[in-house]
Amino acid sequence: MNFGPNQAPGLALSNCVNIKASTNRPMKPIRPAFGLLIFVAALALRAAWVSYRWYQAGAALEYPDEELHWQLATNLVRDGVLVTDDGRYAARMPLYPLFLATFAWLGTNGVLLARLAQAVLGAAAAWVASRFGRAALGPAAGVVAGLLVCCDPFAIFFAGLLLTEVPFTLIGLGFAYCTWRCVVEPPAVTRFQVAGVALLGTAALMTRPAAAGWLALVWLTIWLWDRNRGRATRRCALFVAALALALLPWGARNRAVLGSFAWLSTNGGVTLYDGQGPQAQGDSDQSFLQGNPALNELGEVELDRTLRRRAFEQMRANPTRAAQLAWIKFRRTWSLAPHVAAYRSGPVAWISAAFTATILIAAAAGLLRTRRRHRLRVVIWLPVVYFTLVHCVFVGSLRYRVPLMPFVAIAATAVLPRAATSGRGSLESELTPT
Repeated sequence: MNFGPNQAPGLALSNCVNIKASTNRPMKPIRPAFGLLIFVAALALRAAWVSYRWYQAGAALEYPDEELHWQLATNLVRDGVLVTDDGRYAARMPLYPLFLATFAWLGTNGVLLARLAQAVLGAAAAWVASRFGRAALGPAAGVVAGLLVCCDPFAIFFAGLLLTEVPFTLIGLGFAYCTWRCVVEPPAVTRFQVAGVALLGTAALMTRPAAAGWLALVWLTIWLWDRNRGRATRRCALFVAALALALLPWGARNRAVLGSFAWLSTNGGVTLYDGQGPQAQGDSDQSFLQGNPALNELGEVELDRTLRRRAFEQMRANPTRAAQLAWIKFRRTWSLAPHVAAYRSGPVAWISAAFTATILIAAAAGLLRTRRRHRLRVVIWLPVVYFTLVHCVFVGSLRYRVPLMPFVAIAATAVLPRAATSGRGSLESELTPT
């Protein structure tokens, strides 16, 4: 197709808007087919694992949290009430049980379909990681980031469990990608990307209450790095409004049935005591709830408040022990090998350890190579640092780092040639006031 002298520049400008590079080389066009290949490969790996696990154990749920999530979904479908079998109405945030409820009406077959749906979500996370890496650090980084997330053995494993790790990974990645676009070039951000920050941030909190601090820090970052204070304030107001619209019906329902809004569920105090009580070892062991008449007599809200108060009292009384537990939890969260005895030895353990160690070493090198790209480093490393610190206070487990590994994988791609100075929002635009 031929363009007139006045048409070609306009077309080029419309295709290249918001794309800046620190070099004079234009970015290669995004190839949708390659992103599709990453998605298909990731889906095949996860679907194969889910199928194998179904063949081995069927609909059996391996962990207590899986059973709890499925209870909530099943009771919602059967009775129209989001409640556990033991009568807790706000034991978890509602988004993940609502997701499972779309499959719970099928009974045990719904477990298989829910796992396969999580395989799709996990594959989508690999695709988003590829797009994020390509946009931030160049085409080669996009390829490597997508492949790393595609082949992450822990991400594949968790696709077969009815836990929040897989959906939270996708939500968190999308949220961070939209955030990065908002902080690197605020004037050129589209409404779709601003809406992405609002909606995905809300979804993150409605999936995991621990995300509350991350959202607040991200909103502050977006506001600080936009010199147009009016625009920044309007965007942050939108973020708060979207979250409020989601929380209000949840809080109103809790108020009606519990007498408390319980905005962030009634599980926070229990989990904090699990990580800080006198019985704490760094892992999760909630046996203190069993055979304790004083606790069993408390209502759902009262139990949450009582255990939270006792946990803080324990931390104030023995801060040295709290620090020691924090170190144990840090090591558990970033352990190279799985914690489950069945997977701590043999090929699975060695492959997992080698994969994780390689990415962590490359990410450390990438952190040094991107030392002048402050905005990108903040967006990528903020969730990693924040959630690591959160689980140094609560309970430490390898499962809690699963949603963080795609960020580490993207950071690791900065070791590739020219990656640290490539991509949209490259060094030049990061150093330019907006």
